[in-house]
Amino acid sequence: MREFLQFGTVGGMAFVIDIGLFNIVQHGPLAFLAGHPNSANVFSATIATLFSWTVNRLWTYRGRTRDNRTKEGVLFAIGNLGGIAIAQFCLLFTHHVLGLTGPLADNIAAYVVGFGLGTAFRFLFYHYVVFTGASGPQDPQETE
Repeated sequence: MREFLQFGTVGGMAFVIDIGLFNIVQHGPLAFLAGHPNSANVFSATIATLFSWTVNRLWTYRGRTRDNRTKEGVLFAIGNLGGIAIAQFCLLFTHHVLGLTGPLADNIAAYVVGFGLGTAFRFLFYHYVVFTGASGPQDPQETE
């Protein structure tokens, strides 16, 4: 339960970073990517992913990290790409199957349904694939 709550906390902070940076570089005072929503999304998601990996590694999954950080980082990136693909699928389904193309439909598809399903996928992927290093024995008899 502790791991799940920590994962959720980190994910919530990464979500705020992602959506905040997206809006700042797309619509905000910086707006250096105005008119380029896909580029803005890649930029913001990349920063949020780096933040998430660092904090999850140091806090959520501390003690379960791998010795090979490069392999762990690549697996983490693959997990995030899977989560992004799930959100993109939800957005494509809403547009091309349901015919809903308004801003509200886009936000519900990508940031409610897609983000929720993607988050569940990421949690399982991180737990069972990425952060699988030794966490130490849980039972004192395991040391014998």
